[in-house]
Amino acid sequence: MKRIAWTQSEIQQLVQLTQYNRVENKQIKWNLVAEQIPTRSASQCKSYYANVLKKNMDVEIRQNHMWNRVEILALWVFCVIHNKDFNLIQQNFMSKFTVKQISSQYVQIAKKQQQMYSLFKKILSDPSQVQTISEADFKMQWWILRMVIRRMQMINVRILQRVNDEIPETKYSLDLAELPAMNAFFLDIDPHDLIGTYQAEEIRRGLDKEPFYIPQDKDNFMK
Repeated sequence: MKRIAWTQSEIQQLVQLTQYNRVENKQIKWNLVAEQIPTRSASQCKSYYANVLKKNMDVEIRQNHMWNRVEILALWVFCVIHNKDFNLIQQNFMSKFTVKQISSQYVQIAKKQQQMYSLFKKILSDPSQVQTISEADFKMQWWILRMVIRRMQMINVRILQRVNDEIPETKYSLDLAELPAMNAFFLDIDPHDLIGTYQAEEIRRGLDKEPFYIPQDKDNFMK
């Protein structure tokens, strides 16, 4: 019982038993697990699972995680508010990711945003260019572009109306459900709709400090 090193056979047994036990009982019953591994006690099984197996599984899950839209938008917001302090963002808001994952994802977002920004500028002179944008990219980058436009005033906001005129409403439905992040910034919607569990109050405090332009006349702000 006092052996320190776990054998490969014991580890395989523990993995299989914990998976089966969780399916059968929802929670792992360590006394039942230990009954099938006579060389280990229930406390040893529980300790090894928590301190070794589960940590390794969590790392693997993080490494293979596919970022969803809310996470990408959340990362962009945090980078704006906290000046791309990836360590701070990881520690306080996105602990399930590594700092390297966060910084790498930000580079990808910024690169795609710059590509879309350049393409959107071309639409001013050639609206047909909008057909080269995929639906997923359009929805994501629409919000990012609007943030850049409003904050930096880099190009005329009429480009957004022009793009909208070129796209059938049935194909690109830019409503509250699809783009909560855009609405949080520009229609003053509760930031809970933007991030959910991603520290909504912190985002609100950050936005209060940032010079984002929120139009008073929401119905006519595109004109």
